[in-house]
Amino acid sequence: MIIQRARHGIFILLRRLRMPLMVLIGVYAVAVLGFTLIDGIDPQGRPWRMSFLHAFYFVSFLGTTIGLGEIPYPFTDVQRLWATASIYGTVIAWLYAIGSLFNVLQDPMFRRILHENGVGRAVRRIDEPFYLICGYDDAGSHVTRELAEDGTRLVVIDESSVRIDSIEVEDLTIPVPALSGDASDPKTMVLAGLTSGHCAGVLALTGDDQINIKISLTAHLLNPDVPVLCGARNHESHARMAAAGVNHIINPYDTFAERVALSIRTPSLHVIYESLTTQRGTAMDEAPRIPRGRWILCGTGLFTRTLRRQLERLQIETVMVDPQLEENEIDASHIKGDPTDPDVLRAAGVDDATAVVAGTVVDIDNLAITMAARNLNKELFIVARQTQRRNTSVFRAAPADLIMLSGYVVAAEVLRVIRAPQLATFLRRARDEDEDWAAALLKRMRDVIGEDIVESWSVEITPQESPTVCAEFARGEQVSLRQLMTRPDSSGGLIRALPLLLQRGQERELRPHIDTLLQLGDRVLCCGQARARSTMRRNITAHELPETLMGPMQPVSLRRKAREQQAA
Repeated sequence: MIIQRARHGIFILLRRLRMPLMVLIGVYAVAVLGFTLIDGIDPQGRPWRMSFLHAFYFVSFLGTTIGLGEIPYPFTDVQRLWATASIYGTVIAWLYAIGSLFNVLQDPMFRRILHENGVGRAVRRIDEPFYLICGYDDAGSHVTRELAEDGTRLVVIDESSVRIDSIEVEDLTIPVPALSGDASDPKTMVLAGLTSGHCAGVLALTGDDQINIKISLTAHLLNPDVPVLCGARNHESHARMAAAGVNHIINPYDTFAERVALSIRTPSLHVIYESLTTQRGTAMDEAPRIPRGRWILCGTGLFTRTLRRQLERLQIETVMVDPQLEENEIDASHIKGDPTDPDVLRAAGVDDATAVVAGTVVDIDNLAITMAARNLNKELFIVARQTQRRNTSVFRAAPADLIMLSGYVVAAEVLRVIRAPQLATFLRRARDEDEDWAAALLKRMRDVIGEDIVESWSVEITPQESPTVCAEFARGEQVSLRQLMTRPDSSGGLIRALPLLLQRGQERELRPHIDTLLQLGDRVLCCGQARARSTMRRNITAHELPETLMGPMQPVSLRRKAREQQAA
């Protein structure tokens, strides 16, 4: 496909320049032929004629008007007259040809072909796993920056040429091939590397559910082994995305509403969630104080309805303020009116409410609701919805306690799935635990990790990922989780990390004990300091595991020496 497009570009160039080239070649041919046929006179007065070499050489520099002189002898008047005609002919032919060439180079179709060929060559040069990002809006740009900082190779597709051009001025740590085109077109996705053996995943983040479904279906049919992460806005699209083979469906409204409910129900788990999913999160952050009481939800659409369902599950009273309500829908919990109007907010009971959600689809209206609500009730907890990233500075200056930006929510979920796939399983299981369990885990994280940024990583007990551990298994030795988390120095102390989840087949164990014996195929999710992560990686790939006492058991090296002595 890429080779065919490259040939197509050359064909377009030659076809557009066919007439200018024919004119240029024809003028040169006539000029050269004339010089070979017109007689001249040498210094001895004898007639002579130019050879084709001399004629071609003379016409070549004549066409550029350099004027190197008459060769090999001074011209006769007839030759000079022919030279004058050749000068005007070749200059006009060159101007025509060069002008036609510039027109072709400026032609949108030809520039697009050159752009596609350049991206195709860049994709073919990628010899390591890469992710194909479809859509470069708020979510796509944030994911691109974060993964580029991690050194992950990426290819971006977006229909907007302005967004694609902005990638070139982004301060990215690695080059990112970017293709301007329709991501729902299978040819575009193939050109961007969908069928490449190095494609590690497809991220459908266009912001349009229908386009994302088509991207997912194309990826599933053309490369079934590639995982697909898909953003969704409407719940009706979830079933179609699942049927299209999507591995992870990310709905920003569901995710945000669940996060709010999680913060109300188990505040400690919210801190754990933030520390594990954000790049600058720590376990020392304060737990959010999101009140229960009565919430006023301003605006219509999926965002406010989704949030209301989560609040009602917690038995929290809600009041909807919607200017598009029908007359039969108006009651004590549904008020029709403009939520930016302070009188409407008073009618909704803002004076004795505990929280207000500015959830319209217009950023200016949400800011107006935020300002009006704060002026009416200084104690309110205010949630503001932001739809455009360019308004970030304004929302930060607004008196809002919590800001919801859909692109950021989607990007955070995508990064969580890519960086630590087990983290999704852990957080899903942790939601079923109560506040006491979450508070105990948070206290343990604070004791072990402290104020450092929390890193999360997974360790898989396989010969490829953990050769040292598998080598011990081959010798008949037992290996515990403690040995993986022991410093390789002589102190025998533990690294500053905690095991969060142990996956063994279909079993999932939260917070496994550090003395748990490992088995082949186990996957362990850990969190801790960055240097603890590096130490653990070295342990599972080093020549020998660190010496440590595991309860009544001896270190592996001591058991090996004892066995060798018995054999001797």
